[in-house]
Amino acid sequence: MKALKILIGASAAFFALTAAIYWFNLDTKAVKLIEKPMMKHYDSMPRDSRL
Repeated sequence: MKALKILIGASAAFFALTAAIYWFNLDTKAVKLIEKPMMKHYDSMPRDSRL
């Protein structure tokens, strides 16, 4: 019974976390934070051929 309560609590916490991420659009905001450094890194890489 104790394991079932732990499983239900963990499931509820996971649902609340994913709902908050969706509600506040945090995934897109996180991607925007790392986009500039990643673009700077990939733009500075040497190219084998031109597009």
